[in-house]
Amino acid sequence: MHGMLRSVLMVIVSTVLSVSGAQCLIAGIHRAPIIIPAKKLRDIADYPVKNYRLFKTDAQGVATPIPFQIDEVNKIGDYVMPDGPVPNAKTGDGVFSDADELSFMGDDVGEVVKPSKWPDNKVPENVFELKLSPPSGKEGLTEGAVYIAVFNQNAPALNDSKYVVFNLAAGEVVTSRYRYRFDKKNYLVVNGVEMIPPVKGASTQVAVPSTINVPLIDSSTFYAKADLKYFLTVQVNHRSVNSKLEAFKTGPIRTIVRVTFLYTFLKLNFEVGMYTEVSFFSNSVILPAIIYNPLDGIKSLNKGSGFYYGFALTESPRRYQFDTNMRPYQDVVDADANFLSFLKKDVPVEKDYWASLIGEDRMMYIMLKPSATMLQDKNVPYYFVSDKNGSDLKNRDNNLMKPILESPVNLGLYFDLTRFREGEHFMSFQLFFENKKDYKILDVFKSLDKWRARLTKVSGNQ
Repeated sequence: MHGMLRSVLMVIVSTVLSVSGAQCLIAGIHRAPIIIPAKKLRDIADYPVKNYRLFKTDAQGVATPIPFQIDEVNKIGDYVMPDGPVPNAKTGDGVFSDADELSFMGDDVGEVVKPSKWPDNKVPENVFELKLSPPSGKEGLTEGAVYIAVFNQNAPALNDSKYVVFNLAAGEVVTSRYRYRFDKKNYLVVNGVEMIPPVKGASTQVAVPSTINVPLIDSSTFYAKADLKYFLTVQVNHRSVNSKLEAFKTGPIRTIVRVTFLYTFLKLNFEVGMYTEVSFFSNSVILPAIIYNPLDGIKSLNKGSGFYYGFALTESPRRYQFDTNMRPYQDVVDADANFLSFLKKDVPVEKDYWASLIGEDRMMYIMLKPSATMLQDKNVPYYFVSDKNGSDLKNRDNNLMKPILESPVNLGLYFDLTRFREGEHFMSFQLFFENKKDYKILDVFKSLDKWRARLTKVSGNQ
């Protein structure tokens, strides 16, 4: 039962600032991070990581270095992280290959113009154009490109702009958009998330601490109830699971944190033997969640067994225009009350599940991709919202094990545990925020997986 908790590390993301119209280069192609594994960039792979640089160009072909990051993934599928109590830096080989990831921001993408003027006249030995094109039929979106340069020697200095700053001692992540504060006793929950308002004249990307932050999230919690047939009922919440930060890597584009879990049962601590790795970007957080379920919920659990993770938003979700393709939590309640009627219903499933909250000065977008097995079993998320503000929830004890209707949350995702089969289930979870109301940006978030990338060699000696 406790293994399922690996999936619940939900982390809040940033608010995205507008790009100044005074820039001479194109203002990027979209607001999201771009992550591409080496196996999809075979023509540029297999060089030492230190040899790579990334550039954007303007209409005249002037190359400008942009921040980027290469994150190695070792042979067992873990990110290579040099820092923290249990680093694994020795598991990397220093070569960009296989599952290693190149990441940069969509805001930094430039013109589709081959570089002709290089900084300090340092011409790389090999140059590749990575052209990024929007989905067909999407009006108002433009294609762009970055230029990946490989220097065999005398590589220029890296662009040292920091988009994400991780402070281990303070237990917080700061970007130009948000400050996220960990609960250092339990990294599965949040001690608070604050939006950093736009700073006039400052970069929209570089992390700049602020003293006038706007509270967004007061706290978070999770709760699971497993009602085992012919046995007992097990309840778990965030105080039943302790966690520790094992390793991390922080670079200009993202901070990756690996967290391991300890499960408390009858006052005994058990090493769960599981962990999760979450990526913080300047405007998003990505979690490749894995749920390990030691029970076959279909055979072993009674109806009413469920799991939720939720937040106490500072302001009620009802303040926002709410839209989603998920079904409401009430559908689960109705199904439990009339199970035979529920079985007769044709419950359609979606490939992606999403929810958006749109206010007058901000937007939030959540995307969840269940695994193929989960979709086959119609094991999909449900949403829960209430009209309470964060202040209305503070009189509810966040340490008690409470079902969602009695919990200190006003926004949550719920899963019916009777639909989880035994074994591992993979999901992709992403969140985005925007500090203004702009439906076009929201539309881009919904279509990120439909953008196309094409690599072409434009110059070189090989």
